Amino acid sequence: MTEKNILGRINSIADQLPKAEKKIAQFILDKPEEVVNMTASKLGKASDSSAATVIRLCKRVDISSFTQLKVLISREVTQSNPVGYSDITPDEPLEDIMDKLLGNAFQTMQDTVSVIQEQPLLEAVEVMKASSIIYLFGIGASSLVAENIAHKWSRIGKTCISFKDPHALLAAMSSTKKGQVFIGISNSGETKEIVKIMELAKENGSQTIALTQFGKNSLTKKADISLQHVRAQEGAVRSAATSSLHAQFILVDILFYAYASKNYDKIIDQIKYSREQIEHYSS
Repeated sequence: MTEKNILGRINSIADQLPKAEKKIAQFILDKPEEVVNMTASKLGKASDSSAATVIRLCKRVDISSFTQLKVLISREVTQSNPVGYSDITPDEPLEDIMDKLLGNAFQTMQDTVSVIQEQPLLEAVEVMKASSIIYLFGIGASSLVAENIAHKWSRIGKTCISFKDPHALLAAMSSTKKGQVFIGISNSGETKEIVKIMELAKENGSQTIALTQFGKNSLTKKADISLQHVRAQEGAVRSAATSSLHAQFILVDILFYAYASKNYDKIIDQIKYSREQIEHYSS
């Protein structure tokens, strides 16, 4: 995991933390400049907790020690502050709306890059490379992510099936094939239908990959491999997922380009061939 944006990582999981760790996380987010001059004991006392709980929080965000955490925080607070997430206001000028949406998209992608773990991502690349067929499932906005994955990997010669109907998906997966892979996509990681299908896929012999937000959730616990993005902050005024889709799509893009880089010559030939077929059809 990259050592960037530690405050974003803490903020991403703050609401999921046990009460004592949540107090420490909130203190860090509210007063990062003070934290860099504290000991673990002082931070524990200031947040009505303990030094041991401070260390547990460090481990939860994959930081080996409180000293390392302070170094990372210090780097961030001495740099210019990020734009952060913004919501629209009544009768706001179009230019301001565009600037805010652009800032939100950038912040989400930056935060997602900061929580990506290299090892599981490379493991997912190898599993997908060796797969005979890839099944994908997501509900709502996550179904768009499933279709995006199916489109990308289909273009490079992989058999991908993305169903919106869970019954059709389960029927297709019931005839087990060697090298069968299931990718379950849920922003929260708690979508009961996705979690249940993940369980059934494992029972049926599929290798399983979860694409979900950073932290421990039901989907990550069930999957063989967990690919995580930032817990995106959505604006109050929205008709559908916005920031969460940016987070999921950038993670998929990183996965795809990592896959392409590992299998470059073969994939370039396949992409050229598929493009030629489309051009031939359109001519």
